[in-house]
Amino acid sequence: MLDSLQNIDRTVKRIERWLPRKRNAAAVDASSLSLLDFIAAASPWLDPPTHLMPVIEAIERAEREEVKLVISTPPQHGKTTVVLHALVWLLARNPAVRNAYVSYAATIAADKLALAEPIAERAGLEFVTQRADRWVTAQRGGVIATGIGGPLTGEPVDGLLIIDDYVKNRAEAESPTYRKRAWEWFTSTSLTRLHPGASVIVVATRWHPDDLAGRLIERGWRRINLPAIDADGKPLWPERRPLEWLQEIRRNVGEYDWASLYMGEPRRRGGTVFRSPTYYTELPSEYREATGIDLAYSKRTSADYSVAIRGRFDGERLYITEVWRGQVEARESAQALKTFPAPRYWYVGGQERGIVNLMRELGVDIIARPASADKFVRAQPAAAAWNDGRILVPETAPWLSDFLSEVMGFTGLGDEHDDQVDALGALWDGIGKAAPYQSLRVRSTRR
Repeated sequence: MLDSLQNIDRTVKRIERWLPRKRNAAAVDASSLSLLDFIAAASPWLDPPTHLMPVIEAIERAEREEVKLVISTPPQHGKTTVVLHALVWLLARNPAVRNAYVSYAATIAADKLALAEPIAERAGLEFVTQRADRWVTAQRGGVIATGIGGPLTGEPVDGLLIIDDYVKNRAEAESPTYRKRAWEWFTSTSLTRLHPGASVIVVATRWHPDDLAGRLIERGWRRINLPAIDADGKPLWPERRPLEWLQEIRRNVGEYDWASLYMGEPRRRGGTVFRSPTYYTELPSEYREATGIDLAYSKRTSADYSVAIRGRFDGERLYITEVWRGQVEARESAQALKTFPAPRYWYVGGQERGIVNLMRELGVDIIARPASADKFVRAQPAAAAWNDGRILVPETAPWLSDFLSEVMGFTGLGDEHDDQVDALGALWDGIGKAAPYQSLRVRSTRR
């Protein structure tokens, strides 16, 4: 019954979205307001976004003159809120202008445009067409919302084309194929829709040096970077994102993501990922135990190794207690893995899924997770924990030298071996992130 009521409620809300809106008798008059004042009047419950004044000023300038600009901002700092208000502000001041809003996917762009509907209503805007991806005024102006790779053909833009977050995640950012696709769509589709005098503002979180913003900057586009913490150690938005909070974020995401996402200075692969290790002299008395693995089947010396890494997790820190690696065949791997505790986590891609089934037939249960990103991307959460001292190794162990050599030498760029790094990443993601795939029994050495 409850599900039926919820379905009805969702249907009603979808219908209401497309019904003509009545003009608000107390509409906010955008014609006499700056964008900052309009945001305050249309959404008085919001903190004035003065920390994003470069974004606001760029949009105001785009109303008067042609602007080509890249602005990098940290995530969760209110840029999309400013952009959505800006789309309404521009249209309320000139309902004949045609704008475009682009995000990394068409569905996301449409969802964002839906969030702007109440703002448009408060501004007294009326539309002859109002769909999920399109607003059209009686003066034939409006907004079209689409995603990178989405349709813009036949959709002229004589106002502002604004691109808000063109990358979904790290896996897309690290993909040369995706970066090429995004660039080709931008140059062959979006730019060809611009009329003379139209503006383009890319306001986004940076992910990669060769992303869309990076390529535009290389071609001479003006760039404004708003780092989460400035050179004087002051946070960009202290009222909502204080320094202590940002420092905790930095601790958790690691230097690679911190530099790109939060500081607007993305790094290329090839540098140090894992810094000096943290050692332990005692193991925790209460812990959860698991194994991270990475398997390969060949005795050729040039082949990758099969690896198993055993660790104890005390709720905050992961203690590496045993590492096995060998260039062996499947049955030998299975025999070795049986000595390592379940759950056993492995990032699996392509034909490796068949290996999981074979291991299970040989009596080794594996929790397989899809390898949706490459090893460099998968290593980042473990690297952040390692560099923060939350992954520890013993002071001595037969396997320690080879393990540290590979981990600390890992660059993500043509490494000779990276199997132990991938197994470590699988272990940390499996047990260090609260073991979301199954409940682990807490063991204790206390008597």
